Amino acid sequence: MRKIKQLSRSKHRQNSVYLNIFILIVSFVAILMIASKVFFSGIVTHALDHGLDLSNASTYTRSQTANVSSSKANIYTSDGSSKTISQGTTISIESYCYNAEINQKEATLAKFSMDGETYYIDTNDISLKETNDINRYIAETLNYSHSDITSDIEKSFEQTSYKTDDGKPLGIIIHDTGVDNSTINSEVNYMVQNYEDQGVFVHSFIDSDTILRIANEKYEAQGAGAKANPYYIQFELTHEDSQDGFAKQLANAAYYTAYMLKKYDLPVTLGQENGEGSIWTHEMVSNYLGGTDHVDPTDYWSESANDYFGVDYDVEDFAELVQAYYNAL
Repeated sequence: MRKIKQLSRSKHRQNSVYLNIFILIVSFVAILMIASKVFFSGIVTHALDHGLDLSNASTYTRSQTANVSSSKANIYTSDGSSKTISQGTTISIESYCYNAEINQKEATLAKFSMDGETYYIDTNDISLKETNDINRYIAETLNYSHSDITSDIEKSFEQTSYKTDDGKPLGIIIHDTGVDNSTINSEVNYMVQNYEDQGVFVHSFIDSDTILRIANEKYEAQGAGAKANPYYIQFELTHEDSQDGFAKQLANAAYYTAYMLKKYDLPVTLGQENGEGSIWTHEMVSNYLGGTDHVDPTDYWSESANDYFGVDYDVEDFAELVQAYYNAL
């Protein structure tokens, strides 16, 4: 009987040891899991805290509506934390930030509010809701297509540096040729042949199929008077004679404008009476800056838009289209 009791006590002690070992193992695993969670959580938080950088960003106001177009889109708070947002979500954009960074890569951001919080989203992850019928045609029918920028630089044009502090342009001026049935080749030839007498030239010509650079945008053009030439890139629009041609030309012009604004770190803003703003028509130069009395391309845009689409079209509509191309660059 004593032997049986001794065996029982021995077995009890053995079970107790096993139980203690089991408890130790479970405790160790639990501690390891908690430590791992804290460790990896720390890494993620650190990455998010440094995901968004607005320290070198510039902001401009533009109110637009957009849909989230990416299934993998993130939205960021100013402190860098982020969360996902569902594809198809509608957002109301308040402003844009350019020269921002996400994960140390340059990005243009749209700023918006949702649920009482302010967020930023990469503009590559959104699709703007175009309000003008022509812009909607360019978005839905043309899918924001555009021609490539080509170059045939005319060496006879004078190269004079911009009169800005950094030697870079402040924006872009839009002209139209004022001539029906002309072509880019005929217009360029006329400009080159008469340059010695008239001293007039622009940087580029644009039609429905072509974006042709004929002068280096690093230097000023001579197409909008002494108060504008030293500060702006300038391009000419030939006259299109069809609905599709007019829309494609606007698409090319918007892409070219967006490309140049992005290249020179400029916002998508309309010219103002005080001289601020990056997008100018020749008419705006005449009205706000002076030194010229031309009013292009206002009539060309208005008449063509009404003839081919039955709607109006002005520089504000064009700026909205430019923003769409700017967002994708």
